[in-house]
Amino acid sequence: MFKSLYSGVSGLTANLTNLDVIGNNIANSNTVGFKSGRVTFTEMLTQTIRSASRPVSGGLGGTNPQQIGLGTNVGSIDTNFNQGNFQTTGKKTDLAIQGPGFFILSDGSSNVFTRAGIFGLDSENTLVNPSTGLRVQGVMADADGVLGTGPLTDIFIDPSLVVPASATTSVQMMGNLDSASDAKGTIMQSASFMRAGSGTDELLDLPLGLNEGDVISIGGQDDGGAPLSSATMPITSTTSLEDIRDWLQTSLTAAGNAATVAITDGVFTVDNTSGVDFSGLSMVAGPEFNTLFNFGNISIGASGAGGQLLAYADDTTLATDLYSPSGEAMNLADGDTLDLGGTVGGEAASPVNMGVTATTNLGDIMNQIQFSLGTTSSPGTINNLGQMILTGEPGTENAISNITVAQQGIENEALAAGFDFDPTQDAVDKKTFSMATVTYDSLGTQHNINFEFEKEPGLNQWVWTASMDGGEEITGGSSGTVSFNTNGSISNFTYDGGATGITYNPNVGGAQGADPVTMTVDYGEVGALTGLTQFAGSGSLQGIADGFGTGSLVDFNIDQTGTITGIFSNDTMRNLGRIAMATFSNSDGLMREANNTYRRSGNSGQPVETFAGTGNGITLVPGALETSNVDLAKEFTNLVVAQRAFQANSRVITTADQVMQELVNLVR
Repeated sequence: MFKSLYSGVSGLTANLTNLDVIGNNIANSNTVGFKSGRVTFTEMLTQTIRSASRPVSGGLGGTNPQQIGLGTNVGSIDTNFNQGNFQTTGKKTDLAIQGPGFFILSDGSSNVFTRAGIFGLDSENTLVNPSTGLRVQGVMADADGVLGTGPLTDIFIDPSLVVPASATTSVQMMGNLDSASDAKGTIMQSASFMRAGSGTDELLDLPLGLNEGDVISIGGQDDGGAPLSSATMPITSTTSLEDIRDWLQTSLTAAGNAATVAITDGVFTVDNTSGVDFSGLSMVAGPEFNTLFNFGNISIGASGAGGQLLAYADDTTLATDLYSPSGEAMNLADGDTLDLGGTVGGEAASPVNMGVTATTNLGDIMNQIQFSLGTTSSPGTINNLGQMILTGEPGTENAISNITVAQQGIENEALAAGFDFDPTQDAVDKKTFSMATVTYDSLGTQHNINFEFEKEPGLNQWVWTASMDGGEEITGGSSGTVSFNTNGSISNFTYDGGATGITYNPNVGGAQGADPVTMTVDYGEVGALTGLTQFAGSGSLQGIADGFGTGSLVDFNIDQTGTITGIFSNDTMRNLGRIAMATFSNSDGLMREANNTYRRSGNSGQPVETFAGTGNGITLVPGALETSNVDLAKEFTNLVVAQRAFQANSRVITTADQVMQELVNLVR
């Protein structure tokens, strides 16, 4: 009876503790970084009424012990360190921990630990928890931004921090140099010059519209109405006018005529000396061919002639043998004079008179035209269509136009028709490409440097020069060459004079005290399409120099590793410090303290100082906070269970009291 009374009392006490823990969990359901607690119970004591007995051989069997429990006790109050959810705040000094670990806070004499990353700067620009003033611990960077490895210290963001100037050491170049940047001259092309055909001319080289494999046949009939010949002649790549003459004569002779076929000044003539009369004698192969080889009716003792066959002239064709593209003779003769003229660079060239002799050929006229236009570097040519090709000197200042060739004292339309030039390429000036970038001296003063690239004609090579805007003196490496492979990649970059970089004296305009600046050009990887390239198409260059002027701290950021990076007014960034983390071998052994902090205990183990992002499973989430991991649904359920357990234990005590009351009433 008394045992049940005491058991009920112990149950009330234990469940009351459970209610306290549940209430604390619910109260902190919105506390940043809070970790919920849990109560477990154990049986308090057990009273043995009768011990167990073992079986007796041949006698009674064994008996179980008889024991009465004496109530319950709180076995443990544990902390649940499961990960909480994240709440975005946007404040750069708010930090949430993903994974195990704790922030380390100091009051100046000892450290405490927390999961609540609510931080800010105090009046001394120290990173603290603003509600408690506890200072965040970590390591600071030295003047070069190298993070320290020594003992942990307060995180101090110095607003007066200055980054000293750094002189330029390298200029990175990127972009394309247009491979089609050579200066070009005007190309003028005349109409086709013609000459009278000769027996050695091949048929396919004449403007007759014929093709290899076409067939020539003989048309017409004799005076008896019979066809003149049924023979045909296929055209090959080497069929000449002489071949046609011989075939025609053989075919007519086979028909019983003593006919003679001859070629004179491109004209086929047929002399019918005996046999029969020819009616409509012709050779048939194609429309233009048919017209020129139509001899008509030729009686015995008479002759017939076809049209004149013209071939394309070449540079050896005599001036006296030239014809216009339409077949008109230019009628130049020994003793004639040609007036040559034209325009160079927009200005009329000095007139040149050229005398024609019996040996003057088309090549001589071409050379004299070039001389009159001042063209010496690119000789003229006459192509297989009898067209004269003249190329002016490179550049627009040498552009040629309005070429004229006239016969002095005579209006020669056939001559003018042949020397009618049209441009097939306009003159173009050479392209130069330039870029500029800002460099810095040792005092942080800015200096503009300009680079100019000019292509060497006909080569995959460019000459580059460097100049300064402010009168700074370049003392070495002011020019050089850059070469490219046939695939557009860079092959070589050199400095003139054996220099290994560009050196200039920045002390100009009264400025003194800075060291000379020496910088190299980072042109990309040789053989690779990085940095500078050379392809046809638009060209553009960009240069970026390292170095910077003096800068003051304007802002800072914290990344996922806890590294604090300063942002300076000169667009540079530098490490300022790094927030430290702590892990424990037994986090459940930590002692809870006020303000959502923990302190080391004898069973937590020593804190292991570390940093986020070092392979320990810890990362930080800037601009966010970890919320409480309290599960309200679960806590309310536990609250109901604890309440019912408390009521049940109360009922045990009430029942025991009633039994005792009945026992007292026995004496009445």
